[in-house]
Amino acid sequence: MFDFEKPKNPYRKKGKDYNLSENSKLAGADFAYSNTLASRIYKQMKIIQDDSAKYESFLRLKKKLYMVIRNDRQHALGQLKLGYGNINPLKNFRFSKKTNWQTFFMNFPTANFDVEKVELCISTPPILARELDTLPERVRKVILKMHIIKVAIDDENTVDVSSSKELVIVKGDDVESRSVIFSIKNRPNVLLLCVATVRMWLLSTDHKEEFLTRNTKYMTAEIFDAILIRNGQICKFEEETNKESHSPEFPDSDEELDWV
Repeated sequence: MFDFEKPKNPYRKKGKDYNLSENSKLAGADFAYSNTLASRIYKQMKIIQDDSAKYESFLRLKKKLYMVIRNDRQHALGQLKLGYGNINPLKNFRFSKKTNWQTFFMNFPTANFDVEKVELCISTPPILARELDTLPERVRKVILKMHIIKVAIDDENTVDVSSSKELVIVKGDDVESRSVIFSIKNRPNVLLLCVATVRMWLLSTDHKEEFLTRNTKYMTAEIFDAILIRNGQICKFEEETNKESHSPEFPDSDEELDWV
């Protein structure tokens, strides 16, 4: 396993060993690699929630991802890679800065990786009816979905996404904690970006019908957790704490996964 405790990359040149021209070219190669990877992740963000993922989102994602890639403690400048250093800067990344999960709910979902079963369990917190009391009267239903963007930690860095089915919350109802299971089998080296999305159904102004609004103040999409798996094991970082694992029943399909 990798030693993430060492604060510095021994391959990084400094002081009299630092050649501006040489290292500028190497840093440029790392920046180009980061931009390519950011584009792949952004394409999945657009699939997840297009109305929240705009060009401004992409610019912020590029900055965050470059920070993560610069955390690489294994490779020399010019050959830096994702997945060899602290990935925590990606946590709590919002597709849009207008809203976040806590605009609507008090507590975040949780993500727990089961090493033995090679499964990721995402659980919503219990949601009380009063948490939605601040929403306008026209709001009739709140739609939650959970997603994981999977970035392969290898030479290809392929990116794909898996999503849950919709969890519908009728305004005025209390909702117990619900969970959804994602299989991570055959993915021993992968970065998992755990995304929660919120959309809302409104009552029309003439009170005759309900519709799914595209108004961005009634939605959010957020990377609430980022988990790095290397050789089938979770890579822990200093600010992380252990979380309890959940073990609900495993569903049959990885397409639009059911809640349990």
